Amino acid sequence: MNITNGIYTDDLQLDSYEVDPFYHAHTAYYFRVMQEAAGAHAYHRGLSIPHLQKEGLTWVVTRTRMRIAHYVTWPNTLQVRTWPQQPWKLYFPRVCRLFDHEGTALFESLSHWVVMDLERQRPVKPTSISDRFEIVDTEETVDPDLGKRVVFEAGMFEQIIAHEPKILYTDCDFNRHVNNVRYLEWMLDSLPFTFRDTHLATEVDISYLAQTFRDDTLLVHTGVKSESVFNDEQPVLFHEVVRISKEGERQQVCVASTTWTDRNRLQ
Repeated sequence: MNITNGIYTDDLQLDSYEVDPFYHAHTAYYFRVMQEAAGAHAYHRGLSIPHLQKEGLTWVVTRTRMRIAHYVTWPNTLQVRTWPQQPWKLYFPRVCRLFDHEGTALFESLSHWVVMDLERQRPVKPTSISDRFEIVDTEETVDPDLGKRVVFEAGMFEQIIAHEPKILYTDCDFNRHVNNVRYLEWMLDSLPFTFRDTHLATEVDISYLAQTFRDDTLLVHTGVKSESVFNDEQPVLFHEVVRISKEGERQQVCVASTTWTDRNRLQ
């Protein structure tokens, strides 16, 4: 691990439990790599969640867009690079890139983070934190504007696939809410095995709208605009996670879109 010119770099080993039956890394694994690199970078700067909680603050990710060029196969050695960009609006943008042992780019992601006041449950100005990171010296700045977030409304779709996940003890993180990677895993788990066998995601755009906790009841919906979408050259699917209160009220807590391609193209 090293931090040079404000860029965090670390080497990783792809473990066998992080790959699918075809030895390709899971999409969710890429998200975990991104999340762990961000957390480790913040930790080494004294700005991790445990550090901020002592100040009555915490990190919350609100949106991530990841574009995937290749799926690495097991076994392999990887290198992750991540850095924060200058604050944009109320967000703290962070870029993450992953490479295989030959230097082939695997993915690039841009995430919007906010620093949340725990007592008021409101974001604070990101400059209060950005000044405590080392200034990043890179010409690889990424446009922080992700555009409008995904919209999921039942009337948009010809078919909706429903999945009811069970929240496990291990799903909850430092903030005592469900970890954001689990939302993506639930969405992908709702898809037919036959589709997952033949396709891999090339882009994930996911927005987190509210927290969920271990006693919540959740539903995951995947919407398709036509029943033939699974046969498209690049299928685009839409997803939402809904929390159902004890009174039966529904709250949308996460929305996403995923773009896919034939598995053989990303080997």
